[in-house]
Amino acid sequence: MLQKSRKITFILAIISAIIGVMLTVQLRSSLHPVHKESRSIAELRTTLQKELEKHKNLLADISKYNQLYYQYETSLSEDESISVMKEELARNRRMAGMVAMEGQGVVLEVVDAQIPDAHILDENMTAPVVSEYTIDDEDLRWLVNILFANGAQAVSINGHRLISTTAIRNVGEVIQIDTRTIQPPYELKALGDPEVLLSALKLEGVEENFQLANKKVVAEKRDKLMISANNEPRTIQYMKPVKEKGDS
Repeated sequence: MLQKSRKITFILAIISAIIGVMLTVQLRSSLHPVHKESRSIAELRTTLQKELEKHKNLLADISKYNQLYYQYETSLSEDESISVMKEELARNRRMAGMVAMEGQGVVLEVVDAQIPDAHILDENMTAPVVSEYTIDDEDLRWLVNILFANGAQAVSINGHRLISTTAIRNVGEVIQIDTRTIQPPYELKALGDPEVLLSALKLEGVEENFQLANKKVVAEKRDKLMISANNEPRTIQYMKPVKEKGDS
């Protein structure tokens, strides 16, 4: 009888321990809930599309530099080597904004959104909420980065060609590009595949972002677009000409 009672007590202790462990796990789960992915399928598709575009651009860069390396390796004479170098120099001058470029692209104009007057609103219409938010340097940098990230070969704002060292910043209540002040409306020109550039702007939600400032971005495709060279003075700080042997 005593042995049977001990056996029952042991079983009850095991059951109690299991229940205690289950309650502990349940309590911890309640205190520290697992955060599940809350993004919608549409957002995930958008993110995937952007990553695929970046991957495509990187593969294009790899192919371009492999081809250039092959050209250097297979140049049979000094004249051919010089020709390859001249082509690369011309390409770098275009990339650095030192020469004007022409091709297909898009023109974007950031303009005021049309807000209906109060006296022409129907009784079923409500006046839009006017935000105090205004366009600043971060908005223009964001827009420019989208264009360059999606294959734009050259970009200008209000006629000023942008290069790798261009500064877009707020100075007081105005926006400056390098040392030049620009005033709205802001017109951006970008050379590149118009379909790719416009799709990227849509995926990034550019229209919705600028609506916060009661602005809209009017986009226009161009089969022929000209972007002038960057005329800002360049200061060379670290490069020095190499002296040939025999020069003092």
